[in-house]
Amino acid sequence: MNNKYSKAELIAKKVLSDCGLDDPTELPLSDIILGRGAYYEEKPLIGKEGEIVSAGGHSMITVNSDITFETKKRFAAAHELGHYEMHRNLTPIIFDTEYDLINWYKAGPQETEANEFASEFLMPSDTFYKECKSKRFGPHVIEHLAERFLVSKTAAILKFVKRGNHPVCVVYCKDNKMKWWKSSYDFRPFIEFEYDKNPPTGSVAYEVFTKGKVYLNDERQQQIYKSDWFRMRDDEQDSNFYEYCLHVKSFNYTISIIWED
Repeated sequence: MNNKYSKAELIAKKVLSDCGLDDPTELPLSDIILGRGAYYEEKPLIGKEGEIVSAGGHSMITVNSDITFETKKRFAAAHELGHYEMHRNLTPIIFDTEYDLINWYKAGPQETEANEFASEFLMPSDTFYKECKSKRFGPHVIEHLAERFLVSKTAAILKFVKRGNHPVCVVYCKDNKMKWWKSSYDFRPFIEFEYDKNPPTGSVAYEVFTKGKVYLNDERQQQIYKSDWFRMRDDEQDSNFYEYCLHVKSFNYTISIIWED
């Protein structure tokens, strides 16, 4: 596991400690937010997943009540809590869209910090690693982590790339275009990535976008070749890799997690 922590992650750890929490699933996030000195509400928001408004020494965190999944509401609330802890004195009004919550590696510095805070707050790294360290990696591990920490599979995947027990590479695509990638610190292959280009034709992501094929149950883990995603040496023999591609149809994006046994 990568043992280096960002400033936002360290602040999340301190907030958990100040709240006396080893596990943030023990209390509703609304109670935690109130205990930190902010108000919390849920109501319909147009074009926004959450917002925080600070004035006169008071802050109101609002999460869109129209969000369908409670796991997504939790992440939005933790993201706004991150803004409250780190940015309320810098920016009096902050609102966040779906784009801000998913584009961890393309958003601005405040959004990146709020996402890092939310990830560490909801999935404390030490506990997260203990939950997966003895397990052979596969889609079932991501699903276990999502259920354990009450987060989405997308959030669990993005946490795993940094704090998991197996080297992986993650690629985010939207509308059949590659937008960003991130790999574990100990993942060695070098990805062939071109921003805003189609994912490679041999990838599961390409199949999702061009054929509408979504693999479920025992087929979630698809065998691919190293050359489908990664740069090969001239003298190198191709080898088997695996891809688990999560498709979020409502926003037409995919998160591919790619690994070697």
